[in-house]
Amino acid sequence: MKKIPVIFGNHGVELHGTIMLPDNAGESGTIPGAVLCHGFGGNRKVMEPGALLLVNKGIATIHFDLRGHGSSKGSLDGEFYEDVIDAWQTLTSLPVVDKSRVALIGHSLGAFSSILAAHRIPKPKALIALSCPYEIGGVLLKYTPRRLFFLVRWIFFVVVKIVLMIRGVTARIDFQKFLESWPHLRLSSALEGLDECAKLFVFCARDPLTSFEKFTPVYESAPGLKQKMLARGHHTTPVRAEILRCEWVGWAVSELTDRD
Repeated sequence: MKKIPVIFGNHGVELHGTIMLPDNAGESGTIPGAVLCHGFGGNRKVMEPGALLLVNKGIATIHFDLRGHGSSKGSLDGEFYEDVIDAWQTLTSLPVVDKSRVALIGHSLGAFSSILAAHRIPKPKALIALSCPYEIGGVLLKYTPRRLFFLVRWIFFVVVKIVLMIRGVTARIDFQKFLESWPHLRLSSALEGLDECAKLFVFCARDPLTSFEKFTPVYESAPGLKQKMLARGHHTTPVRAEILRCEWVGWAVSELTDRD
């Protein structure tokens, strides 16, 4: 396996990540690829075990720190999905990677980002969303009075800052831009053009943050080939539990190596 540190970013934010290639990459033509994106408050190390499994199956990968996280610059704002696009462009710029066989894989905020990025890149082969947050825009903006909305947003801002301090999370966040953008980011709209992209949604039963029940309207609106995987565990189980990780990696390998 070849491990290549990379610094990239075409949207004004310097991002740091790692590309991993199988030792025999390029010997028998191009190979599939996968972009892996961690969740809020994490870093690229969270996705590395999954990336290693994929590389061992002959798939090129890139895992990276989102803006405002880890070694990457900038702050988490309303355009965080651009980081996934930049990572895709960096991986597919390698001659050894087949652009028509690339998967986007994300956990939590990384899953949200991957879905928003998927319809902005040329025909992703597969999309895996692990513990993905549900969209709140439609109901929140339609039925919440403007003053109440700003009050709730301010309270949320304070609560999140306190939680981050208690947990020792070092993410840098532009709260105003992040909170202003969130209600307007519509996953159902982003999924509309992904008819030919195979989609896997993974949720855990004891996850209080991102339940499949609340995500169901988005899942039902997704066109084309889609599949859900409901498992035991909590919010981080899809990236931390080896058995579940092997399941979604196996699904990704199957989709990326199918040339039909």
